[in-house]
Amino acid sequence: MFQYNLTQQQFDYLSPAFHDLWDMDEARLQKSALQLLDTVVEDDRPAVLRCWHKLLKGDHVDEIVRVQQHGRLRHIRYIVYPICNAAQKVVAVAGMAENVTRQQDFINYLAEFGQRKDSVLEIVSHDLRGPLAVVKSVAGLIRREVHENTRQEIEHYTDIIEKACIQCTDLIQDLLSEEHLRSPEVYVHKTRVDLNDQIRNVAELYQKGQMVQQQFILQLPQEPLMLELDQIKFSQIMNNLISNSIKFTPKEGSITIRAFQEGDEAVVEHSDTGIGIPEHLLSKLFERRGVASRQGLNGEESRGLGLSIVYELVRLQGGSIEVQSNGQHGTCFTVRLPLYAD
Repeated sequence: MFQYNLTQQQFDYLSPAFHDLWDMDEARLQKSALQLLDTVVEDDRPAVLRCWHKLLKGDHVDEIVRVQQHGRLRHIRYIVYPICNAAQKVVAVAGMAENVTRQQDFINYLAEFGQRKDSVLEIVSHDLRGPLAVVKSVAGLIRREVHENTRQEIEHYTDIIEKACIQCTDLIQDLLSEEHLRSPEVYVHKTRVDLNDQIRNVAELYQKGQMVQQQFILQLPQEPLMLELDQIKFSQIMNNLISNSIKFTPKEGSITIRAFQEGDEAVVEHSDTGIGIPEHLLSKLFERRGVASRQGLNGEESRGLGLSIVYELVRLQGGSIEVQSNGQHGTCFTVRLPLYAD
């Protein structure tokens, strides 16, 4: 509790708790109350000044500000009321201040948790569309050809469906795992794998499911490219790049995935002969919900999420991604990932 006299520019009363809160000597504080403002984080000082002007106009204030003192950051809530004389002029202010750091930290945690939950659900809804589109396509093939195909062909199609469904359930389990919701970053589970096999597995779903009408070219080295990868997240990367190329490449065009070693990195070049990306959109391409979102050639809607997801998933695995595009002459994404160190 405190009461500050505006005429004398001194505190008429300061409770012991006030001294403990600010850790200042009363004699030093009485010389200049502005020392309290010096402890307020610079970004919050304009808010303090606005509250001060409100008090002088006769309004009460209830505000939380951040205070930095002795290397500690705290959140202080103060509730202050003006005291007026007979002429209704504000001559003093009185109120209370309390340390609400723990409460504010909990509020911030809840807000961050809510944002993380929304992000998880957004990614799930976006990235499930690729594998589920494969399931839908293959189911349609079975329905049309079940009377014509042999049992072996039906088993071939159902095998594709099974793989796509496993990919979907793995993605859900990974994104909604307790580790993901607890950690400050998305949970990454790396295992030692051959990059070539990972690329073939994803490409096979699109090829066998007849999802790709464009020419689909794989240029992979004969020797294994061993990396430590999160397989689920790498499949998300490839699914997004492939589905993006399908969306923006004419049926008579081509999609090429090339992998090779360069120094201590594995390089994946994903290119297409599609409509390309205008130069003014390139700098915004990896932004979440950026202006780079466009409709596909067949009117497919874009939520502007896919490439921002790719960017984050590559970064989480210690890699980098860049893009090159020449207007109407196709696009090439280059992903670099560290090779496995023995």
